[in-house]
Amino acid sequence: MNSHDTNLETTLKSLDNLQRLEVPINLKQAIKNNFNGNATIKMSTSQKLMLAASLIVLLGLNVVTMKYYFNSTNKNSNSNQDNLVYKEYFSNSIE
Repeated sequence: MNSHDTNLETTLKSLDNLQRLEVPINLKQAIKNNFNGNATIKMSTSQKLMLAASLIVLLGLNVVTMKYYFNSTNKNSNSNQDNLVYKEYFSNSIE
């Protein structure tokens, strides 16, 4: 046998003494309840407001970023339309 076969045999033999782990009854019941649709997720009013505020901020930043990007591309397209995509894509690379 070569070393690869020896390693495989050693690995397979190491699995012989393993025993199955018993799952606690409470955990089984909790998992069954979750799959049956009995679990409910409740959010407080403050959590809902924080989620809504963070979504508004995220959407606002996206709108501002898109507006800035389109304004900058319009300025660049008038002066030099050739290779505009190339320049925008590699603007952070060393030339």
